Amino acid sequence: MTKTIVILGASYTGIPIAHYLLKHTAPKAKDLKVILVAPNTHLYWNVASVRGILPNMLGDDKLFFPIAPTFAKYPSDQYELVRGVAEKVDPDRNVVEVRGNDGSARTIQYDDLQPNRVIATGSSSKNDMPFKNLSTTEETKDALHSWAQRIASAKSIVVAGAGATGIEIAGELGQEYGVTGKKQITLISDQELPLTSKFRRDVRETAKKELERLKVKVITNAKVTSPTTTGPGKNSTSTITLTKTANPNPQTSTPPPTTLQADLIIPTYGLTPNTSFLPAAMLDARGFVQQTARLRAAGHANVFVAGDAGNLEDPQGVYADAQAVHLARLLAGRVEGGQKGEGEGEEEEEEYKPAGKITFAATLGRSRGTGQVGDWKVWSLLVWFLKGRYLGTNIAGEFVRGERTLSVKTW
Repeated sequence: MTKTIVILGASYTGIPIAHYLLKHTAPKAKDLKVILVAPNTHLYWNVASVRGILPNMLGDDKLFFPIAPTFAKYPSDQYELVRGVAEKVDPDRNVVEVRGNDGSARTIQYDDLQPNRVIATGSSSKNDMPFKNLSTTEETKDALHSWAQRIASAKSIVVAGAGATGIEIAGELGQEYGVTGKKQITLISDQELPLTSKFRRDVRETAKKELERLKVKVITNAKVTSPTTTGPGKNSTSTITLTKTANPNPQTSTPPPTTLQADLIIPTYGLTPNTSFLPAAMLDARGFVQQTARLRAAGHANVFVAGDAGNLEDPQGVYADAQAVHLARLLAGRVEGGQKGEGEGEEEEEEYKPAGKITFAATLGRSRGTGQVGDWKVWSLLVWFLKGRYLGTNIAGEFVRGERTLSVKTW
């Protein structure tokens, strides 16, 4: 009987899990088949999207890497790449309903005697921003190119949201246009400093200082509260209403909303988990899969979860990578260990241990950065050396070929 593992999602978690099983497990378990379901034909190296969204900074060959050729080295009867999206999952009947990119419908069904379904669908940026896959590779490329054109034609740009993505984009814009005086760059933070209060204050202060060094105007304790026009017209401007989120002077009344004018606003706030195809009972109040320490969907021993779609850790690449590494080895052990009924042997498996500490690095332009590991602030030079120089594009080819993960150099 063929042991079928269906992996939903082909990005930072789904791709390394599929490669690991086909490279290390399939040769030992000849009856294993891996089905990878995703709408994208290419891996989108979105770590570099904060630089790639700027005109003429990174070509498509540095951001998009074809997936199919990297699986051609495996026996064709051991894997299948399905171009489409999961529309419905029925965990009780072991059924996944898939809508193909061409509009076709397909039902994938399998037995429940082996670990057989991995949810690695990740998350999406709100407002259809290309900081994550939009859906198909073509849609993501088109959005990225469109935003590059908008940035090229704008003279004043507001970055709304001062989380990791926001400060990195503001830094790239400041480096390219702010210090040269070509464009006016503004960053809006809803707190007293960029980033959130979970980070060390000096890390946040460094972010603000470095952005201001790049001639980025940082507006704090404010958020955008009105709809804005973000069209690419050369002469169009947007009126942006800012509402204070905190009163800097408690002795006075909260100031009224203020406005500013800009040619373009880039929203960088918020992620949405790609889990709408799952039963509501599997999700938490925010839409993330309720995920156990054994990387299962709570209450479903044969449904495994890794990466941004789960709620065990924050949606962040370093955590998604650690989960993918753990889950790939866990699945391999289950397949190689012989046939087990649903849930059998689960108590013998090693639990995944969440990091339990902050692991964070943000670039601030192309030569500076800030970060934090545990309680330690990371030196700017180290952030540049480990991340800022290439934003990972130097290892993306190895990653999509299944030769490594983000953290494991030999996979």
